[in-house]
Amino acid sequence: MISLSIAGLQKKYLLGIAPEDFFVLLTHATNKEKVFLLAHPEYELTAEEQGRVLQYLERRLAREPVAYIVGTKEFYGHDFFVTPATLVPRPETELLVECVITHVQQNLAEETIDIIDIGTGSGNIIITLSKEIGRANHASGITYHAIDISRNALVIAKKNAERHDVSDIIYFHEGNLLEPIANELGTAKNIIIAANLPYLSKKIYSESDSDVRDYEPHSALVSDREGLAHYIRLLEELQHSLHTSSKITCFFEISPEQTQSITQEIHTFFPGATILIHQDLSGRDRLIQATF
Repeated sequence: MISLSIAGLQKKYLLGIAPEDFFVLLTHATNKEKVFLLAHPEYELTAEEQGRVLQYLERRLAREPVAYIVGTKEFYGHDFFVTPATLVPRPETELLVECVITHVQQNLAEETIDIIDIGTGSGNIIITLSKEIGRANHASGITYHAIDISRNALVIAKKNAERHDVSDIIYFHEGNLLEPIANELGTAKNIIIAANLPYLSKKIYSESDSDVRDYEPHSALVSDREGLAHYIRLLEELQHSLHTSSKITCFFEISPEQTQSITQEIHTFFPGATILIHQDLSGRDRLIQATF
């Protein structure tokens, strides 16, 4: 086998692979820091390293997401296992986590709270919340729930909870939307719904990158009714389940063009709802916060 150097790999692959992706794959394949790889372009890979590197780079050339190739993705400063059974966590979803944390810290100190992550996927949202809120508040009155319809996704979520030492404080449920815990709603004074449900319309999905269309689970991305069918169904379930004095605050991640439509849907089910709209770092509407 002809030995390959870092410089040789750059010359061959950087036209088809983004530099950031290139070095993430190399660091995982060689177990060497990025700073070393950048400082030593003459470094020649061992036969074992070369085999892994070439496999990784060819998979990326086929547009497979880097997170699936290396098996992990960073989110909110924490690493999470991911597989094709789960979505790859996105940076924009960190806004949802930040808003829930702020809401708890500013409004719900010393109160009992149920935090429910619907469509948990890899568990990145609920696990991050349990770590960050617990660290900040040392709260004992908070119960964490994670729900997903996919058994395979829950396997990964539970594995991530164990990795982050929170498996003993998160209750995992298999089922659709609120179904697994519908009878338990109302036991806490405050209920927080964190939902990053499928919200892409068929049109937007058809225009998305092949990384998304060809590899990530379709059922976790696309929803009918211009991307809002899952959220509308959740609102219906909340309306039917609300035989309680609990205050409910929902955090829904959305696509920017859905702001007006989802606001109208929320007011259809809960006319007195208070709604806040949060924007992402690009200044686009990304998160709906509704309290009723």
